[in-house]
Formats: sequence, structure tokens, C-alpha cells
Amino acid sequence: PIFFALFTFFPVAFSLKQKSFLCADDLSSYDSILDLGFYIPLYGDHISLFPILASVAIFFYTKMTTGQQMMSPSQTGGVNMKVIMYMMPLMMLFFFNNYASGLSLYYFISNVLTIILMLVIKKFIIDDQKVLSQIEKNKKKPLKVGGFRARLQKALEEAEKQKKGRGQ
Repeated sequence: PIFFALFTFFPVAFSLKQKSFLCADDLSSYDSILDLGFYIPLYGDHISLFPILASVAIFFYTKMTTGQQMMSPSQTGGVNMKVIMYMMPLMMLFFFNNYASGLSLYYFISNVLTIILMLVIKKFIIDDQKVLSQIEKNKKKPLKVGGFRARLQKALEEAEKQKKGRGQ
């Protein structure tokens, strides 16, 4: 619902009509920096700056969030995460090229701010050594059995006793 609202809001917003920002003359329409002279299916006949910037920001955001978590195709059900990492920004470039430049600008600024926040948190707030020492300390603690696991273990032990009692 949020994405649907964004995609329907930006082209019809009166506050964005005829408002310019950087190279965009109208934030409720696409921002063309180069007219191609021919039509590319699903892309259009022009190149827009804000969708390119938004796609680059989406790529770096995806790269930062996936990091070392890339899985092999067998772990993800046949889908290679690297392919998705490269296809997502490309698909967004195609989606945003003919859409309101305000939406592309919103995605670009949103992703850039998120990237900056992640970098600030990673560099200045989180102490890696403290986190690693806490993980090591937690590994040394005995495993506490509680709730469902304790009842399941007790039931398995009773079943084992009954099995041994019948076998003798």
C-alpha cells in the first residue's frame, strides 16, 4: 500500500507541479537530460538523471545490507543473490525513467540518508570489540533449557525408559 500510494501521489501532487529542482523542470513529470531520438521498450525515448542516481543509491544500499551474506544458489532455492543485487537497481531504473522525477528524487535521498546513517552507526556507535567479547562470553555460558524444549527432552527420556523396560 505504501508503494502504491507513492506511485500514485507523485505524478498528481499539485505541490510538485511546475516546481523545479536541479535539472528537473517539473517534479511531477520525468526529468529528461538527454533525448535519444528512438524508443527503447519499457525504458522510453530519453535518459533521466534522478532515476540513474536512485538506481546507484539502491545498488550501494543493497551491497551494504547484503555484505557477506551472499548465499549459494542451493541455499536460496536456485536464486543467486548476486543476480538480484544487480537486477534490482536496473529494474528500478526502468520503472522510474518515465515516472515523476519527485519519486526518483525521494528514493535517491532516502537511500543516501540510510547509507549515511548505517555508516555513522557502524563507524562511531557500534564497538566491534565489545560485541565480539560479549558473543564469546555468551558462548561460554551453559545452555539454559526451558519451556517447550525441557518438556520435549523429558518426554524423550521417558520414552527411552519405556523402550528399555519393554526390551528387557
